[in-house]
Amino acid sequence: MNYNEYKEVILNTPVSEGLEYNIAVAWVHPQEIPLRVVSRNGCTDKVIHIPETALNRWGLERPVMGIGKLAFKDCTDITDIILGSYVEILGSGAFSGCTALERIVIPKGLRRINKEAFAGCTALSDIYYGGTPEEWERITIHLEKHEYEYGELIPGTPVQKLTGERIIRIPGNEALKLANIHFHCIL
Repeated sequence: MNYNEYKEVILNTPVSEGLEYNIAVAWVHPQEIPLRVVSRNGCTDKVIHIPETALNRWGLERPVMGIGKLAFKDCTDITDIILGSYVEILGSGAFSGCTALERIVIPKGLRRINKEAFAGCTALSDIYYGGTPEEWERITIHLEKHEYEYGELIPGTPVQKLTGERIIRIPGNEALKLANIHFHCIL
């Protein structure tokens, strides 16, 4: 679906109610910390619209900056995800097993997609991204890791001899490579 058609869906979809949030990082003043979605928590929406901000446990409104590890794992009825503009990180396995997920709106500020975030998302066909192709390339998407193998210690130094080097493919985010990416999708 092209972005102009899909824009109507985005604009007419209310923010999802009932999602569970937690603080995004540990800090001295946790009431001031941004939030992340940690579970669906009974929300039955098929189109999940992550809000820009949410109330923390102290009743203060804070930006939603992430989707936590396994937050929507195996939610097989979700067809669309609309991320709020403050979301920067998608946790490991965040949408894994969402077999009906067809479309996702990703804000320009997204910085990292952790391993297996989209594992098993076989229906994912369209990604609507707020930035440019160059900005998309700067997102850290965990598809592989670089590994070194060290052998014996080099005498007289604290260094070990490098005996092997390889890139290991990490399964789980292939769906991102197979989907159509629409750029400059700004609301």
